[in-house]
Amino acid sequence: MGSHFESTGRITKETYDRLIRTCEQALPDEACGVLAQGPESEAIDIVIPIRNVHPSPSVSFSFDPEEWTAAYFNMQKNRQSLVGFFHSHPHTAATPSYRDSRGFLHESGLTYWIVSLTPGASPDVKPYRPVQGSFVPIPLVLA
Repeated sequence: MGSHFESTGRITKETYDRLIRTCEQALPDEACGVLAQGPESEAIDIVIPIRNVHPSPSVSFSFDPEEWTAAYFNMQKNRQSLVGFFHSHPHTAATPSYRDSRGFLHESGLTYWIVSLTPGASPDVKPYRPVQGSFVPIPLVLA
């Protein structure tokens, strides 16, 4: 993972658009998945959706264990770096919820992206970095 991820969420414009489309396609449920960087990239350039298997998918998310395992091994095989996780909030702001903070690997060094799809508003994408048990917003930079 490159040092340029320490203070910003660098993502290509094409990947940013793909992230929003992925989340919109999951409506009315929450989308979830991982964000990765190819071996020659300077920014996040890969969106890997993972099926949401949570019993209440419209208000929470859980990765399908088989899809998550397959995605992780495919990233390793293709020399891609796991940069972060994403999920959508179909009806609320792009602010981490209590459930979000309980389910995240806080000491992993990974980023955490929330895509708000509040009806009547434009999609809002916010990246965060976990710091000492809470989420700190980081700048989103289109590369």
